[in-house]
Amino acid sequence: MAEPKDSGGGKGNANVFAYISFFVAALSLVATMYQAYLNTRYVELIQTSVSRGETARTCKDLIDVYFQIKFRTGALASTLEREKNSNSPSVIAASSEALNTVSRFAALGTFLANFQGEEKRAQYTALSNELARIVDLAYKTPTSDASKLFEKADALFSTMNADCVRSATTRL
Repeated sequence: MAEPKDSGGGKGNANVFAYISFFVAALSLVATMYQAYLNTRYVELIQTSVSRGETARTCKDLIDVYFQIKFRTGALASTLEREKNSNSPSVIAASSEALNTVSRFAALGTFLANFQGEEKRAQYTALSNELARIVDLAYKTPTSDASKLFEKADALFSTMNADCVRSATTRL
């Protein structure tokens, strides 16, 4: 009796399975790489969002503190006008509050400038120095003229506020 001949179908099936296995492995690799890319983009999006949120909070705090400085400087000038003695406890307390608020403003401005470069750091430092100078000048300024002290500071502050607006409206 004659032996049946192998038609080679078994070897052909093995090659098809090998190709299918390689195809599935390559597809799996591509899917994994795409998922890694998406995860990286998601992490970048979260980091950007957190950074933007912190910047917005700092800007909000800076605006609040700036107007507190204006208020406290006016209060200092009014206290000086009323007390007529720069060494009275109420004048010293008002001065300390105003200078403490300037220090807080400087700290927040420094934090914000850390994300914007040396030029902005110099501008924000100049604004902080101007505010400290204004508090010192409040000792010699009548209450009615206290708001005039802020003309230069208001111009510097508008630049800082524009930076805040720009960072809040920049698309991710």
